[in-house]
Amino acid sequence: MANFTNRGRIKRLKIGSVPSRFQWNNWGEGTPRRESAYKRASTRLGHDICPALPLEQSLPCEEEAMEEVAASVVMTEHDYGSAPKPGALDAAAARIQQLEDEVKELTTELSQLKVSQVLFHRFCVSDKDILFYTRFTSRDVFCYFWEAIQPSASMVVYWSKAQKKGQTFEPLSPSPTRRLQLVDEFFLFCCRVAAGLQEKVLADMFQVSVSTVSRVVITWANYLYLLLGSLPIWMSKQQVKNTMPSKFVQYSPDVRVIIDCTEVRCQNPSSLTLQSEVFSSYKNTTTFKGLIGIAPCGAVTFVSSLFTGSISDRELTERSGLLDLLEPGDGCMADKGFTIEKLLADLGATLIIPPFKMTAQFTKEDALKTQAIARLRILVERAIRRVKEYRIWQHTVPLTLSGTVNQLWTVCCVMTNFQGPLDLKGYIPVE
Repeated sequence: MANFTNRGRIKRLKIGSVPSRFQWNNWGEGTPRRESAYKRASTRLGHDICPALPLEQSLPCEEEAMEEVAASVVMTEHDYGSAPKPGALDAAAARIQQLEDEVKELTTELSQLKVSQVLFHRFCVSDKDILFYTRFTSRDVFCYFWEAIQPSASMVVYWSKAQKKGQTFEPLSPSPTRRLQLVDEFFLFCCRVAAGLQEKVLADMFQVSVSTVSRVVITWANYLYLLLGSLPIWMSKQQVKNTMPSKFVQYSPDVRVIIDCTEVRCQNPSSLTLQSEVFSSYKNTTTFKGLIGIAPCGAVTFVSSLFTGSISDRELTERSGLLDLLEPGDGCMADKGFTIEKLLADLGATLIIPPFKMTAQFTKEDALKTQAIARLRILVERAIRRVKEYRIWQHTVPLTLSGTVNQLWTVCCVMTNFQGPLDLKGYIPVE
């Protein structure tokens, strides 16, 4: 047995001593325990230790057995430096790969749980909420529109990713798992455009970064511009006649389109040259200017790109592409500012405008014609008012949106067709 020297409560092990007291031998106390420990040690070593000797005489043999047991335990438990067993490294690598796959799977499930709640249902409870946030007249109209675009929207690639791949010929794959569900991305775009909410407010509402909001808005503006721009909104002559209200049949049966220009404020550029180009003498500020055309039934059938505010109505009409759609015999209704009669005459079309005052006062015929055209032109002004009800245009358009402003403008104009038909009852000024 090991010899100990007691100095108070401290026990020091002498040099050369071998530990022989363990938990499995009851710390070496009592003869029966020693005999039990002796037997267990002999059994563990796989043979009997001094079986013919009495217990007292076999104690030295027991001590030798304890040393061998202790040495075997040490060699078994502390084998860090030994060579691994064959196939152990492959099994460990396979286990590591399995754990990595499980981590990826759990990460995916967690990200899906984070976006499982559709925020659209949280904010849009009633039809009034739908109208405020999206400009759709009801939940049914919103759902119909979403069901129509959802198959292609699932393949949308974020604008930032498309820019990176723009100089290569590699095919684009859909963007990976998104921070928001697809319908919430569309709802975020509507909140930015229709409700006019600022990007910081949207970032707090949807719990994403401001850069994510900007990326989503730009992506959806370009996607909807391509999708809605592919729709054949220009109506044929027969379609115009079939849907023409009775008042048009009475006063202007040949009208094909009613046009008017409108302007939206833009940020004042620092360059003096650009300032002179975007400055509008009509609004006395810097603006973008566009042309809108509607059919007599009130549907928007033509939307031009936005030009600088200094452009004239005649030049805008000529550069917009509207003249390429008109056919001989078509009537184009406008106000007196559109001096495009010669341009239309070259196409065989006619310009329908209020008559100019050539004498001291209008004749009775000219007065009735002026009143009739003014009543009918209310439709295009109401259509423009609908476009400007998208509250993004109630704020000054920043120059940072100059690359996306045409897409946003076209999308807003075309989406007004989903608000139902216009009527001739009442009048609310646009500007």
